Amino acid sequence: MSLVAAQFARTAPLCLAVLATLVPARRVAGQTHKPVPVKIEKQIMVFPEAVVTEQWPHTLNLVNAPQDLKLLNPGQCIRLGVVATGDDRDSFLEKTQLSFRVDFAGQVQDHAVATLAAIKEIKPEGGDFVTAVLNSANIENPLPSMASLGASADGWCVPDDAQDGTATINAEIDSPKGREKLKTAAIQIESFETGARHEFENDKEPNDLVMTYYRQPNPARLVVLLRRFAVDAKLQSTQGVPESTIAFIAAALKTNPTAAKDFMARVSSENGFARAVGLLALRRAGYDTANILEKLGPQERTKIENLPQLPDPSDLTGDANSATRLDMSWGEFGATGALAPLQNVTRRLAWRADYEDFEKLLKTPNHSTEWTPAIMRAVTYASAGWALGSFQRTDPLAADYIEYMIAAPDTPPDIKSELKGLSTNPAFKQGDQK
Repeated sequence: MSLVAAQFARTAPLCLAVLATLVPARRVAGQTHKPVPVKIEKQIMVFPEAVVTEQWPHTLNLVNAPQDLKLLNPGQCIRLGVVATGDDRDSFLEKTQLSFRVDFAGQVQDHAVATLAAIKEIKPEGGDFVTAVLNSANIENPLPSMASLGASADGWCVPDDAQDGTATINAEIDSPKGREKLKTAAIQIESFETGARHEFENDKEPNDLVMTYYRQPNPARLVVLLRRFAVDAKLQSTQGVPESTIAFIAAALKTNPTAAKDFMARVSSENGFARAVGLLALRRAGYDTANILEKLGPQERTKIENLPQLPDPSDLTGDANSATRLDMSWGEFGATGALAPLQNVTRRLAWRADYEDFEKLLKTPNHSTEWTPAIMRAVTYASAGWALGSFQRTDPLAADYIEYMIAAPDTPPDIKSELKGLSTNPAFKQGDQK
């Protein structure tokens, strides 16, 4: 029995149990299907504009629902979503138009009625786990979607000079059933000044911010993260953490020039290490920091200007920076939710042969203990596979991207095979890594 078949045999009972809760019983032969009328949910969703412009173009039709936003900072842009259930709901949404009005700080902004920009079917809860296991056995996932989500063609951006307040959104739809008002949504708007005062209460908060930032971007807290990092000697001395932290902050700032402008002003008031790291992140994001540098003393300015460039996460060289590049890619993914950083990680899965050679080496008596580029590739292969498997189980967007890459015609066959085996490959078990 093959490894995949054995793994599927062990997990099949659990998969069947999950399927039993998610898949409606098949109709008895001859039984007439009772039509389920389309229903538009009254509650509107609010999510980052990047969901429509950056994420959904690189996913299959069936996706995890984006996170509903409750807090925004200046410069952030959003889209609205309407949820439909019932038969032929996708066709119904295609014929549906949406208009909305945003009321904030005494200003009203109307958005004219328009056809929905994109429509996706939404996965049932638990679907990613089942899909991952079935993929490892080359079995198509039979889980049905019970709802679809349509995204507005137009969006709204928080004014650059916004202060604390609440934005209310009133939306209407024009569908084959006529015009219908949806429930009013309220979103908290938080200024950079207020957000920058929210210190982390424990060690879990900054880690959560980095890991899930793209779901609920909060750029006002980037300077708080910078200060926390600048006083944590343990983080500074942990391999890959300084680079991945800078990569994360830089990627987040690159997506929001308004936030970058505020961040730059605050960094100019910081001292020592915090200022140096902040300027390095701004430089990596492509912003001009000359105005800050020219105000510094000659010694500090020279020191900052001579800081080395960070490694390139897309560089596939097997060297001492291999693990750091991997960490940087995860930092960029956490900040943006973009596909490219995840693709950088998957490229390391092409190093399976190096890992197999490494395994043979370890079993050879009196083998050399010298680190070589091949060994670095082997270890990075195992680390990349373990991390991808972990994100597949815990990060909804990463799971969607992995399914997309498995189906995409431009994904190399060997990478597709590795992605299908994330849950079964013993090299990707954390306890087995060498």
